[in-house]
Amino acid sequence: MNRPLALAALLLSPLLVQAAEPLRIATDATYPPFEYVDTAGKVAGFEVDFAYAVCKAMQTPCEVVNQPWDGLIPGLQARKYDAIMSSMNITDERRKVVAFSKVYYLMQNRFVARKGVALVPDLAGKVIAVQTGTPQDRFVTQQYKQATVKRYVNAQDPMLELTAGRADFTFGNTVQLQKGFLDTPNGKAFAFTGPLFDGRKDKVLGEGVAVALRKQDGALKARFDQAIDQVKQSGEYAALLKKHNLAGLLED
Repeated sequence: MNRPLALAALLLSPLLVQAAEPLRIATDATYPPFEYVDTAGKVAGFEVDFAYAVCKAMQTPCEVVNQPWDGLIPGLQARKYDAIMSSMNITDERRKVVAFSKVYYLMQNRFVARKGVALVPDLAGKVIAVQTGTPQDRFVTQQYKQATVKRYVNAQDPMLELTAGRADFTFGNTVQLQKGFLDTPNGKAFAFTGPLFDGRKDKVLGEGVAVALRKQDGALKARFDQAIDQVKQSGEYAALLKKHNLAGLLED
């Protein structure tokens, strides 16, 4: 090899290595059926499969990594990963620190309590268990000031509080509560109560679920937007909904 070509190869090799590095996408795998750890110890779920489908559409390798909910945005800002796909709703508060892709599904919310328990107007003296730092947390904090709100990092802990009798209600995503709790043996004594709530009526609940990215990564956001459209238009999105028994349950 002559000297100029050899030098060019040496200069280009770090760029080639960098280009081959997978895109890292973080999720909090405590939110079935959207993201959870399966029996083999791997991160799985509808949103995990959707993340890999989006990466395939972008023609880039990627890996989905499990991170605690309260560390997701700080980890993104610290460049531990490149994006977040973890049923994260767009809110004004989050927009201050991260950018969002286009919405890929809308989240509806309801209260869950023991069967036969009604949702009274102010929930005075009642205990509501929620996942901390979520739009659901902010909603119940603002709307039910006479109730006690107990907050947990793990999305499964509010349901455990219900079954243990340490909380009267939980409030969250209807699909996750149905599939991850009410349809399980632990949830047989519980049911939805009260109306549906979503971001179209109560803005604090968010405008829809999207990919969270660093504000300066505009080019990556554009790639995600295009890939989300591509996966939906190809029919793969609908196929993933069917695979995870979510067909007809999510609005996009």
